[in-house]
Amino acid sequence: MSTILKEKKFDLAVSTLNDEISKSALAEISNLEFPTRRTENWRYVKLGKLLKQDLKTDNVADLDISDFLIPELNTHVIVLVNGHYNETLSSSTPSAGLLIDRLENQKDTDLFTSHYNTLSEKHSEEIFTSINTAYNQDGVFIHIDKNKHIEKPIFIININTSSNLITNTRNLIVIDKGAKASIIQGYYTTSEKGNFNNSLTEVFVKQNANLSIDKIQDIDATDKHICTEEIHQEKDSNFKINTFILNGELIRNNVNISVDGTNCHSEMNGLFIGRDSQFIDNHTRVDHLKSHCISSELYKGILKDKSTGVFNGKVIVHQDAQVIEAYQQNNNVILSDSATMNTKPELEIFADDVKCSHGATTGQFDEEAIFYLQARGISKVRAKEMLIGAFSEDVLAKINNQNVRNFIESRI
Repeated sequence: MSTILKEKKFDLAVSTLNDEISKSALAEISNLEFPTRRTENWRYVKLGKLLKQDLKTDNVADLDISDFLIPELNTHVIVLVNGHYNETLSSSTPSAGLLIDRLENQKDTDLFTSHYNTLSEKHSEEIFTSINTAYNQDGVFIHIDKNKHIEKPIFIININTSSNLITNTRNLIVIDKGAKASIIQGYYTTSEKGNFNNSLTEVFVKQNANLSIDKIQDIDATDKHICTEEIHQEKDSNFKINTFILNGELIRNNVNISVDGTNCHSEMNGLFIGRDSQFIDNHTRVDHLKSHCISSELYKGILKDKSTGVFNGKVIVHQDAQVIEAYQQNNNVILSDSATMNTKPELEIFADDVKCSHGATTGQFDEEAIFYLQARGISKVRAKEMLIGAFSEDVLAKINNQNVRNFIESRI
């Protein structure tokens, strides 16, 4: 396969999920400019290497996934290898009210056609969203029936096993009225390098449903990853997403939540760790469209060496959304003189009866605290580790499952 993003010429197979939608996405791509430092939403991101890189596709039938499983955690496991759904490696216990399937197998169903691309089309001006819609290779379909509570977490494992791969993975998740579930999304690489994964997940949380997602991004230090979640909440629903960024050359997360019902609760949390020359970018957006809702965000960053972090959180309280509480907080620790953090919390309020706040801090560890610990026989390295642990605790505490938390702490 020839160079994949150079001059916006694509040599990937066009998605077969919906011919009309794929055709529309191709037209969008031809009219969109590739992001540069002059593009507001991408002003800190250097994408030049991605444009110049020769990328390919690949498929692997067999793989040992034991290193990527979470110890002592009983889960439904879905495995995508190099962007392709791998039925051999996946294992799901039959459960009443739970459907897990390859996305392609569901494309002719009413449930698929009534939900697919209805959220992502609202952000089709983002070129990577249109690229995914036009060229997605494979993905996962999850549907939970009305009032079903799925006790076992659903673990979607994305693994790249070759070098210089491009993968466009697509997921569709529908949680029906009164249902409850937890999902884990893991993004990993074996020993290979230079891959690019462009992932897009559409999530529908119906009336009085409850969904939590823990997302773990631990790819190779030479890999690039753009990950987008589009979420739609109906009345009385609860949604939470925890994002943990542990490794990768360039990682960009877009989390967009449309709160389209009363009495909803929305929560976004993140912990990111940057080292070497890594670039980590978290963009969030919450649209409050209806009254009596609460949203909260807590993102914490730890940056050292020449790494760069970005947090851009936007909350929009629309005119008809009264009695809204919205909170944003971004705290960052810089461990070297060469690391950089760019933070931009935003509020746009068009309603009167609201309680909204946002804040951001960036600084270094207190030397007096480090000295205090050293004076009690603790080494300086260990003292910093303890302070990092204390700094991270607020986000780690948001994880509902202790086994998941232990796994993430071990990766940190």
